[in-house]
Amino acid sequence: MKIKLIRSFSAAHRLPAYDGPCHDLHGHTWKAVFVIEGPIQKDGMVCDFKAVKALLDSYLPDHQFLNDLMENPTAENLAQYLFDKISPALATRGLTLKTLEIWESDNAAAILER
Repeated sequence: MKIKLIRSFSAAHRLPAYDGPCHDLHGHTWKAVFVIEGPIQKDGMVCDFKAVKALLDSYLPDHQFLNDLMENPTAENLAQYLFDKISPALATRGLTLKTLEIWESDNAAAILER
């Protein structure tokens, strides 16, 4: 069974290799969409949404400068960074992160699927 959780966070970044306005410091209210897979437990749930939301939120770089976390914080690189951090934490609960979408605006997202 798959479940989907949507979280949001605010963070600033700049794209040092980009020739255009995104080279300069700016911020987004990012949206992260997680598709998580796991077996249905005896209680009828894959997992407790509240507990998984708290776990996901603990990894989101809310009100941070993304360049402190990675050299070139594109939406694609941020998706990979978060996927690599969150996947092992979910695995300890018997869950698999199947898809992570990182939306930097209502019209632009990077999607990482495994």
